[in-house]
Formats: sequence, C-alpha cells, structure tokens
Amino acid sequence: MRPAIKRLLFCCALLCAVLVHSVALAQERLLPIVFEQYPPYEYMEDGQVKGINMDLIREAFRRMGVTPVFEPRPWKRGLLELKTGDILALSSGFRTPERETFAFFPSEPLAMEVNVVATLRGSGVKVASLSDLSGLSVGVVREYEYGPEFDALRGIQRVETNSSHQLLRMLLNGRMDAAVGNRAVFDHLAGKMGRRGELSYDCEIGRGALYLFFSRARGAEAKALSRSFGEAVRAMREDGTFAAIEAKY
Repeated sequence: MRPAIKRLLFCCALLCAVLVHSVALAQERLLPIVFEQYPPYEYMEDGQVKGINMDLIREAFRRMGVTPVFEPRPWKRGLLELKTGDILALSSGFRTPERETFAFFPSEPLAMEVNVVATLRGSGVKVASLSDLSGLSVGVVREYEYGPEFDALRGIQRVETNSSHQLLRMLLNGRMDAAVGNRAVFDHLAGKMGRRGELSYDCEIGRGALYLFFSRARGAEAKALSRSFGEAVRAMREDGTFAAIEAKY
C-alpha cells in the first residue's frame, strides 16, 4: 500500500475516533430527566414538553451550562428508575425521609402544591374533613405522597390509578366517591375536558413543596448537580425570572 494511502486511511480512522468520542461526550451531557403528565406543572402538548416546572428546569440548567433531556414516564416507573440510577432526576414530588434514602434534594423547590379532596357537584358527597372520607371510595395515584395525615388514614377504600388524568376521568365517570390531588392539576385537566364546573373542592388536606430530585445512585455527579440546581433556582427567584415563568401559566 502506498504511503499516501496509508496516511489517508490513518487520518480517516483518527477522525472517526474523534467523532465517536465527541458524540459520547455530548451524550454524557444529555441528562435524562423524567416527568409525569402533571399539567400545568409538566406535560406534553402537540409533541412539545411544556409546563411551569419544565420551563424552570430548562432555565436553571441553561445557567448551569448543561442540557437536560425530558422523557415522560408513569410516576411509579420514574421512581424505580431514579432508585436504580437509570435516570438522573425526577420531576416533581414531595421531599420525604423515605425518598431521601435514594435521592438528593436541592435547596430550592419548584412549586407549592395544594392537595384537596375533589367530589362531583350534585353527587351528595360532602367532605369537610378527612374523617368524612370514612367508608368512601377515594381515588389516588400509585406511589404518590399526599401528606402524613392522609397517607396514614384508615377506614377508606383506596382506588389506585396510574395518573392524575386517569384519576380525574374515573371521578367524573362516577367510579369513585372522591379523589385526592392537586387542585391546580384538577382544574387544568377538567378545563381541557370541558368539565371544570362539575367539580367541588370541599376540603384541603395539606400543602407542600414540589422538588426536582436527583438519583443518589449516580453518586457525586448527581449530588453536585442538585446543589448547583438549587443555587440556580434561588438566583432565578431573586432576579425575577422565576415569577415571570410562573406568570406565563
């Protein structure tokens, strides 16, 4: 083989190796963040990832100099993949002692959730306190945390669903007496269905901060990103970016 051809082949091989390495590095910077359909906080619409929390996460990561990749999942699967480290982070949920065993939580939350008991107007079901749920069928989403008082409640028939959308659909179709969830989510979904006026919110059961939380299985990288993310969100609150994003929705 002629020397010139050898040099050409060597250069081509070297170029391929550099390209493969560059692609690998780029993929390492594409950070998988999983979310459930939970409008107005996070959802897919017309093939686009939208929502208050999604916009907040995008801006925080932009300031951090990294690129998140959003992937929708059922909540239960997302929790499992976070535990195993198959994903970097999950949006968005309460900070609990049990979750802190497998996740890092930033110093700043993304939103404040208000959980309520929803019933159908005209159904005759009235819930002024949690004790009024006794003997009723009450819809929840699998693996959700609703606060210690409700989570420890006994004497009710829990109807587990896979998503907030399924939960609300079953309530509106009369397949449960009541449903527990985020009022903003219920309002958004019911509005999309043209049925917002059919819901009654008789009882608030609690409120708490929603966080993007990072997989402990990913070690020091995830811990550092969690810390940087909290700092970026704090800066967004201080410079008005956080409020501007919320106001869009």
